[in-house]
Amino acid sequence: MWITLVLVSLGAMMEALDSTVMAIGNPMIAVELGTRLTQLQWVSNGYMFAVVVFLITAGKIGDRFGHRNTFLVGMVGFAASSVAAGLAGSVEVLIAARVAQGLFGAVLAPNSLAIIRNLFPYDRMKTAIGIWAGFGALAMAAGPFVGGLVVGQFGWRGIFFLNVPICVVVVIAGLLLIDKGRERRLVAPIDIPGVILLSGALLALVWGIVRIPVDGLDLFTGLLFVAFALFGGLFLWRQQTSANAVLPLRLFHSTSLSAAVVVIAMAAFVAFGSYFYFGLYLEQVQGHAPLTAGLLLLPQTVLFGVGAAVGGKLSSDRGPRVPMMLGAVLVALGSVGIALLQADSSYALLGPSLGLMGVGIGAIVPVAVGVILGHSPANLAGTASGMQQTALMLGAVLGTAIIGTVISLRVAADLPGRLTAAGVPQDAAGKAVEQTSVAAQGVLPQVGGVTPEVGARIEMAVGQSFTSGLNTALIVGAVLMVVAAVVASRVRAPEQDPGGAWG
Repeated sequence: MWITLVLVSLGAMMEALDSTVMAIGNPMIAVELGTRLTQLQWVSNGYMFAVVVFLITAGKIGDRFGHRNTFLVGMVGFAASSVAAGLAGSVEVLIAARVAQGLFGAVLAPNSLAIIRNLFPYDRMKTAIGIWAGFGALAMAAGPFVGGLVVGQFGWRGIFFLNVPICVVVVIAGLLLIDKGRERRLVAPIDIPGVILLSGALLALVWGIVRIPVDGLDLFTGLLFVAFALFGGLFLWRQQTSANAVLPLRLFHSTSLSAAVVVIAMAAFVAFGSYFYFGLYLEQVQGHAPLTAGLLLLPQTVLFGVGAAVGGKLSSDRGPRVPMMLGAVLVALGSVGIALLQADSSYALLGPSLGLMGVGIGAIVPVAVGVILGHSPANLAGTASGMQQTALMLGAVLGTAIIGTVISLRVAADLPGRLTAAGVPQDAAGKAVEQTSVAAQGVLPQVGGVTPEVGARIEMAVGQSFTSGLNTALIVGAVLMVVAAVVASRVRAPEQDPGGAWG
């Protein structure tokens, strides 16, 4: 039982590790393959889109054909697409391989969780999910360092070849050791029209979201949201009329399950959606090197494991709503701490705030996953797992986009006044204001023909405006997590809820 837990956790960890180490390899990919910025973005976005779009469907496939077999096929496919990515001779081939990686990567998390759901009784499943989440947190924390070591020794291609031996070990051991005898498979065929509609809706939504910080709400972005509404509406209609729905809407009859999905999305919005901007603050505003910034961000990822352990213990003793409410409050407090930052603040404020957010999100995620799985029938464990993973990723993507938009709007409103107050000459200030999109990333606008003193004043004003935008975004995040705590109060354990699906 516990060996199986380690194997499926390793598979999910590999997928998470691959996502985090890519940031280290991107600069070398850009040089070697001669990519444009938009192409380099699609090396990451193509993977992310494929994962988000396919998660629920991948869980449904596991429910239909068996979670063990589906998980192992996902491992083999992930290894094969990793080799294709490592051998890519052009950026177009690399993007195609990354999309394939995303499709197979989407198979791993929901089916690994479904295996855990079917293997462990509810009281022990909470501990198992905490361990599973701990592997993911370890991957997040170790990603930049593993990426740096591998890229330094073997180049960016080594990032992909690293996956192969892990896949081989998990597949061989999984064939021998993972028990599939307790699986409860669905007998109905998969609803292909429902899959197409769901995939179209999710693709349009995520694509629209990631465009907002860069392109704003332009015509194409608006059309993407219209497509999302159209496909989403047709999908919901299909789920009500189909006998073998991709995402049975009866799952949401459980108040606890619905509340857990909402809370996990909100928590990801704030804690994961803001993570990217903390790195910009440390590197662009405070001037830390990338490796130093990675080290300074460790409290959020490392303490995720502590939060998972605390949340699991509280869930066993007091029920799931206590750790979920506590976790939401801790993320809110961490957000308030970051909302107090100044451009020149010491790490004594940021570090503890990141720690609070890490413990809080760690207390929420594994417990919420347990609630969602516990309130789902065993034969829909894969579907439920895919649904919660989709909520988690959508929350993070939406958070990154909206927080970026808030920062951009705040910088646009705040920067002119700060430049004037700093005594920057009007012509230089005008050139800086024209580059608000650059300043919204904490980056110093390129203003030529100014003295070093004026350049320093512009840099100070940009840093202060970016920090002000981050403050505003995290105030919004704190309010959202207070709402999440209220929503979490509706959660009950399956054995405490007449509508629970455990059994």
